[in-house]
Amino acid sequence: MLRTYEFLYLPTDVGTIRVDIFYKHAIFHVQAELNGLMSSSYDRKKVDAVKKSLLLLAKEHHAFGHHE
Repeated sequence: MLRTYEFLYLPTDVGTIRVDIFYKHAIFHVQAELNGLMSSSYDRKKVDAVKKSLLLLAKEHHAFGHHE
């Protein structure tokens, strides 16, 4: 079984997004975290999995973590 792990750190105006990418059983599993909020997604294509996870994180941040 092949497993790979990648970690990305994306700086933003509200903090740094940590993106964890795991490849297992021919599927990319992605977790994104920002200021205690976390989202996860999976897809056969890495780019699509990352997009889905970041979109979910943006929705969570807008709904729960957006402080003005």
